[in-house]
Amino acid sequence: MDGSLSFESFFAGAKKAAHRGMVEHGRREYDDFALFAGVAIEKLAKAVLISRNPAYLVEMRNGNSDMLLYFGGDLQMDMKNVRTIGGKDAIARLRRLGVLQTDPDLDTLIEMRNGAAHASIGGGEAKGMISPFARTIEELLDHLGQEPGNFWERWATAVVAAVGWHVDQVSRDIQLRIEHSRHAFDDRFIGLPEGVKQEALKSQNPLTESLRAHPLVTKRSDVSYITTTGGHCPACTGPAFLAFELIHRIEGKATYVSDAFFCFICNFHAQGPEEMAAMRNLVFSGVTLKPPAVDEEDGPETD
Repeated sequence: MDGSLSFESFFAGAKKAAHRGMVEHGRREYDDFALFAGVAIEKLAKAVLISRNPAYLVEMRNGNSDMLLYFGGDLQMDMKNVRTIGGKDAIARLRRLGVLQTDPDLDTLIEMRNGAAHASIGGGEAKGMISPFARTIEELLDHLGQEPGNFWERWATAVVAAVGWHVDQVSRDIQLRIEHSRHAFDDRFIGLPEGVKQEALKSQNPLTESLRAHPLVTKRSDVSYITTTGGHCPACTGPAFLAFELIHRIEGKATYVSDAFFCFICNFHAQGPEEMAAMRNLVFSGVTLKPPAVDEEDGPETD
C-alpha cells in the first residue's frame, strides 16, 4: 500500500493541520481555522481506523470490491484510482466502533470544513468550534495511546484551556491569543543569533519612557482615558501598556477602571471589562490593576 496511506502519514498530516488551525484561530481567521481543524480531525480519524484495520478506510462504490482487496494488501492499483472515505464517514465508522460518541458540534465543524455549513457573520460560530476540535483530538489521541503534549507541542497549554469546560469562552480566547502572540514573536527570531530576542526585549521604546514619566490623558468619544505603562506582557515579557476608562467623577474625584492592555512588541492585546477580568484571572493571579494617580486637569489631553 502507498506510503501516503500509512498510519505515520495520516498522523503527521493531522498534526500539521492541527497546528495550522491553532495559528489561524489565534489570527482570528475563523473560517480558515474551521478548514484546518476539519482536515486535522479527518486525518487523525483515518489514522485511528488504519491502526485498527486498513480495510476500514475503504470507500465502496457501485459494489466494486477492488478497494477492499487493495487495502487488504492483495491487489495493486494506480494511486490515482485509490479512494478513501471522507471525514464524515470516518467519524461515523469510529462511532460505530465506540471510539467517538455523538457530538453535534463536531458534526457542525466537519460540515463547515466541507462547505456544507458556513460560519455566522464575523466567524463567531467557527470561533466556538475550538472546544469540540480540541476535545475530539484529545479523544482520538487517547485511543491511540499518544501523549497530547507530543502532538500539540507548543500549543499544549492553549489546548488545555480550550478543552476545559470550566473555563469561560472569554478566558479561553485570551489564553489562545497569548499563546499565538508568544509563538508569533518567537518565530521572528528563528535562525538569528542567540541573544537577539533578549536584546529586542530590552530595547527602550520612546513611548514607554514617556508614559512612565507621565501617563497620557486622552479622550475618545468624550470619555477620558489614561494610558500608562503596565508591567510585562504575558506573551513576550516585553513592556506593555494599560488604558483606564473614566467611569465616575464626583466633586473633582475621578474613578477609572482598566479597559485595555496592549503590547507593541508582539501585538498581544485585551479590550473591555470581560477580557480584562480574564487577564487578571489567567495572568495576574487575582492581582487587581490600579490606575495611576493622575490629576486630570494637569495631564495632556487630546481629542
